[in-house]
Amino acid sequence: MKILKFILPLALAFGFTGCLDINEKLDIKKDGSGTLTMDMDMSQMIDMLQTYMGKDELAKKGLQKMDTTIYLKDILDTMSTLSADKKAVLSPGSVHIKVDLDAKVFTTHMVFPFTNQANLQKLYATMNDGSSLGSAQLLGGLGGDASGGAGGSPDINQFNGIYDFTSKDGLITKHLNADKWKALQNEPQFAQIKQAGQMGVEINYTSTIMLPRPVKTVDNPLAKLSDDKKTITLKFNLIDVFEHPEQFGYKIEY
Repeated sequence: MKILKFILPLALAFGFTGCLDINEKLDIKKDGSGTLTMDMDMSQMIDMLQTYMGKDELAKKGLQKMDTTIYLKDILDTMSTLSADKKAVLSPGSVHIKVDLDAKVFTTHMVFPFTNQANLQKLYATMNDGSSLGSAQLLGGLGGDASGGAGGSPDINQFNGIYDFTSKDGLITKHLNADKWKALQNEPQFAQIKQAGQMGVEINYTSTIMLPRPVKTVDNPLAKLSDDKKTITLKFNLIDVFEHPEQFGYKIEY
């Protein structure tokens, strides 16, 4: 997910808009198990990548053409920053990366199964605490310093990390954490987010939540319900979140 540490500076440098689409889908079954998936389509930035790095340099990094699946259980042992319980919740996950520079295709598909809603809550917390899923592991170092060192750029973790997520049978919430939000605003890379918004950069983010029973109430006015009221869809520009983060939380009862 930290690939945004690489993409956003490029978008700013080239004035590129609409370069990234993100689709997050949460599917909860009747027994509380389910899957969390994240799809990112970066195909629109192929030309920008080639301008920035050159086709030959991208080929050296193995990104001329790639169609591979990474099983997280195979790389987690090399990540010394993760505790055993975090590795356990992430290990069933996988990441599929497809790159074809000639066909202008650049997509990732992440899948994270969970066995119950307590594990779902742990999964969200682990994915967004900044300690996992560095781009170096996923893209062979293309995204820079996976440790998030000084001078890093904004990433999805920083968006999701400012919210407290809870999940139990009949209730899902995502609420802004005021302390985390204040801390993020003090980060030097926060200025890049402001600059991105001013330049018209858009990161289209769609969140779909599929539930085992109809929704009783949802307090976010952006939420769209399916006809059977079991699926909620929220669509927004990720850049806007950093201007009005409180508008993108929710409380869902079902």
